[in-house]
Amino acid sequence: MRLGKPDRGKKRKEFMKPIHWRRSRFGSCLRRLPRAKHLRGTWLHRLLGERMFSPQLWHPGRRRFAAGFAVGAFFAMMPAPFQMVAAALIAYITRVNIPAAIAGTWISNPLTFPLCIYAQYWLGCLLLGRGMVDYPGEGWKEILKNAPAPFFVGVIPSAVILAAVVYPLTLLMWDIVNGGIHRRAESRGRQEVPGEEVLPDTPQEKLRPPSKSD
Repeated sequence: MRLGKPDRGKKRKEFMKPIHWRRSRFGSCLRRLPRAKHLRGTWLHRLLGERMFSPQLWHPGRRRFAAGFAVGAFFAMMPAPFQMVAAALIAYITRVNIPAAIAGTWISNPLTFPLCIYAQYWLGCLLLGRGMVDYPGEGWKEILKNAPAPFFVGVIPSAVILAAVVYPLTLLMWDIVNGGIHRRAESRGRQEVPGEEVLPDTPQEKLRPPSKSD
């Protein structure tokens, strides 16, 4: 047993270079996230100062990334504008990953928004002990119009539940993606070991060094 040496495998799981993320299968989506250099000189920079450019807020670390994504998922369930701004601000205050928090708000989008409304309405009815009403047509609009109380009661609990589910799922996804990246890197390293010559697949007698007479 070796003592006093850091666990390199654990360190690889905790941190990942941004270039590894951009080259992964999720790179096309991750390249859309804001980066620290995009905010320099903006009103946010003038308001918050250099503290907002701390590496721990931008460099993807396992737990901070998962916590940031959970923060974004929480605000994704908020029926209010400026979800990304609110998520980024809370990520800054709680010192978790800002790009992950912004990405987490994308859970709520034009495709998933009606489903979120129905889920919040159902949870609100459950908490209030009411029966659900089947609204015809564009039901989510009718819910907001005719049954706002159950909907708003279900907003905060649904946001907390989603954030609690997203956090461990993000940790699991981190381990899967990060493990695949490092396995590919290690396989390339084994194939191209510096200082080792790859011999051709030929009979042993053809590999003998030439004699002086030759």
